[in-house]
Amino acid sequence: MIMTYLFSAGVFVQLALLCYVLGLLTRNELLLRVLLLVGTIFYIIYYYFVSDVPLWDAIWSSAVIGAVNLLVMFQIFVERTTVGMSAKMLELYRFFPTLNPGQFRKIMKTASWVKAEDNTKICEKGVRLNHLFLVASGDMVLQKDGIEIAIGPGNFVGEISYLIDGPATADVIAPKGTEFVRWERKQLSAQLQKSAALSNGLSALFNRDIALKLSTSRPNSTHAKLITDTSLAP
Repeated sequence: MIMTYLFSAGVFVQLALLCYVLGLLTRNELLLRVLLLVGTIFYIIYYYFVSDVPLWDAIWSSAVIGAVNLLVMFQIFVERTTVGMSAKMLELYRFFPTLNPGQFRKIMKTASWVKAEDNTKICEKGVRLNHLFLVASGDMVLQKDGIEIAIGPGNFVGEISYLIDGPATADVIAPKGTEFVRWERKQLSAQLQKSAALSNGLSALFNRDIALKLSTSRPNSTHAKLITDTSLAP
């Protein structure tokens, strides 16, 4: 009796149920979807063999559900990996430890890459900024109260102004050849309002950036140098 059941179509329903239950018990979204997909496959096999004529309506319905699930699984995989990123994007991504690859891709969709053709003042003390900047290569120069501070790759420029929605507190010069990434303030704010996770991740990155600057700058010196590689910072 048991052996007869084990080799019948009905066993696939039990296997599908087991996969669904295990999937609903896990908190790992990707594993949940893998288990649901396997369960869906078992249901399709059951619908094919349960009667003399395959239950095509049920098979096609399950196939559509499985296909949609597979599509979302692919999206989750892409969000969690750096597959497909260019070498330039991978180099920049190491400066975003608080964002996953998917969040980094989203934030970069609204960014523009800029290479300074001449010495360019990107921040003027007392003037409200319309952009947020990140140094990609080379050093920018912050000038305040007679002090010059070099701001190296991986450091934000204008994040305090962005956070408090106020004017810049210092002049910042991008020397010729410096590469930086730029976000338009309103566009970035609108993007962050749509995703709490992205907003929290970027806020954590701002806090980390500010803390590192405070821990490495020397305000009593006529020339100070900020970290040039945040990936090497503690």
